[in-house]
Amino acid sequence: MLSSRFTLSVSFPSFGINNARWRLCCSCFPAGFSRDATTGDSAGEIEKLTCAGPSSLSESLLALSSSDPGGILSLHTSGVYMMIFCERLFMLRFSRPYPGLDDTHEYVVPSSSRSFDPVFRETQPTSPVHSRACSLIEMATVPELKRKTCSYSFHREPLTSLIELSNLMTSGNQKGFVDQYGDILTLLKMVVDPVPLQTLLQFYDPELHCFTFQDYQLAPTLEEYSILLSVPVRYQVPFLDVPKEVDFRVVARALHLGIKEVSDSWKSSGDVVGLPLKFLLRVAREEAEKGSWEAFHAQLAVMIYGIVLFPSMPNFVDYAAVSIFIGGNPVPTLLVDTYYAIHSRHGKGGAIRCCLPLLLRWFLSLLPVSGPFVDAQSTHKWTQRVMSLTSYDIRWQSYRMDVRNVVMSCGGFRNVPLVGTRGCINYNPVLSLRQLGFVMKGRPLEAEVAESVYFEKQSDPDRLEQIGGAWKSIGMKDGSVLGKKFAVAMPDYTDWVKERVETLLLPYDRMEPLQEQPPLILAESVPAEHYKQALMENRRLREKEQDTQIELYKAKADRLNLAHQLRGVREEDASRLRSKKRSYEEMESMLDAEHRECLRLQRVEASYQKKIRDLEKQLRDKDIQLKKEVDLRQASENHLGGEVVELRRQLKEKITLLPECSECDLLIDQCQYLKTLIPGGRLS
Repeated sequence: MLSSRFTLSVSFPSFGINNARWRLCCSCFPAGFSRDATTGDSAGEIEKLTCAGPSSLSESLLALSSSDPGGILSLHTSGVYMMIFCERLFMLRFSRPYPGLDDTHEYVVPSSSRSFDPVFRETQPTSPVHSRACSLIEMATVPELKRKTCSYSFHREPLTSLIELSNLMTSGNQKGFVDQYGDILTLLKMVVDPVPLQTLLQFYDPELHCFTFQDYQLAPTLEEYSILLSVPVRYQVPFLDVPKEVDFRVVARALHLGIKEVSDSWKSSGDVVGLPLKFLLRVAREEAEKGSWEAFHAQLAVMIYGIVLFPSMPNFVDYAAVSIFIGGNPVPTLLVDTYYAIHSRHGKGGAIRCCLPLLLRWFLSLLPVSGPFVDAQSTHKWTQRVMSLTSYDIRWQSYRMDVRNVVMSCGGFRNVPLVGTRGCINYNPVLSLRQLGFVMKGRPLEAEVAESVYFEKQSDPDRLEQIGGAWKSIGMKDGSVLGKKFAVAMPDYTDWVKERVETLLLPYDRMEPLQEQPPLILAESVPAEHYKQALMENRRLREKEQDTQIELYKAKADRLNLAHQLRGVREEDASRLRSKKRSYEEMESMLDAEHRECLRLQRVEASYQKKIRDLEKQLRDKDIQLKKEVDLRQASENHLGGEVVELRRQLKEKITLLPECSECDLLIDQCQYLKTLIPGGRLS
């Protein structure tokens, strides 16, 4: 299938080329070419040559044209394409070489004539330059091979509960959180668009562990991840593996929890152990309600580590994430998890499990933020927009980061071996120097880009220990070794990348650049010093433009941030006012209730007072009655007492003493004797 059409505008100098003969000459072109004529200017007629084939012939045509003994009569650029008129041949300049074709027909004019005339088209052998150029032109109609693409999936756990929890912090608390744990809240709230990631992964180069595009390469680095996260890289042995035994004291101290609380909540999920997200959400809310923000920050951070940065099992924070959180050096592990996830699924497709927001944020940070690339997002697919980019369009980050030292190797490794949560893999910093602002001087050495490490952690513990030992001797390079920060690539490196593309192939059809490209400068016609000066001036102006765009972007971001803060302050004030209003209403309702209760108590008190008064009256009446009765009884007793005295007196007067009788005493003795003779009970 042929790729998109392209157009070349050609200006003919006024040395006798007539338009009619040019039309005839165009009719002799190979299949797939067409011609359109318009009225020219003072320099001559203007013609447009359109080719339906891929825009893919080599820049080597320039070298061919410069070596032609007849010289170049006219040179006109249109984008990245070029048409060259030699004394006996015109040539087209495209963007990719097609070596090894047989010679075909050629268009030749006699040296005595300054006109293209098809009558004089010769079939005689001509110079090798002419033959080679015509072969390249013929190849323009050959479809370009493409590499096979894969379908990847990017799954993220629902983060609503975590986002709601993070919103409990005020702006001051958020600043303290970012200062301590980095800008991980941005990754938590970032929406992951799978389309750019799907596009990016199609360009992965499994041999070099990077992403290879038309004339440039990209690969995430420790330094970039560190800057994007606002977390410094600790130059020490990174996370290797979880301890065999869980030290609940260390975990509890890091999370501001009790040892028993942690040990009781420690669970297993699949083949990992850790803490359920539900438990951490509950304790974090309790800490927020109590105002214990230090504990809240630690618990929120470890949840982001386990769910966003190092995802393992759904709704579960595994021990590896907790260990990395305690270690405080997450950047190397984040980088290796990214490389390992992509490398292990390359050519197979399937789920990519790593910190997707960070990978997407890194990729977008390198793409243009304004201009045709952004304007074309509604008219072009992501694949087309990415295929239209050249190294000139990439936002090399020298103007945004001040990287002075770069980790280039570890121990006996010529590159950087990394250990992740699942496996080990190396990355090649030598391919990413331009991203950090340095010059790509030439093609890298084979040892610098060779795959030195790639294995699962459980499969080779000795190798894992070797990598840990290598990180005790980190190979750093600074500007004195890497050179000044111009963020350019030398032709030797660019040619090497293009050769790599020829081997690796691209996953999609080539596209014309959407953004305006710099004019082509022939090194043979410009002194090297002037060429370098122009290149550096162009780079300086471009960086100045990018700085201006960044400042504008920052100003807009600051304005949005201030508006967001103002809205937050207003919402906070409104919330505070609503809270005060609710408090006042609650106090008013409480006062009303107390008033009603007071009135009720007053009514009850009045009722009790009335009852007391009634009881007191009854008691007084009773007392009076009792007093009267007592008086009557006293009077009666007094009266009866007098009568008793009188009766006693009368009784004494009437009683006469009986004389002593011996018979009575005898009878009494007899009775006593009878009692002794008769059993008890019978004498009655």
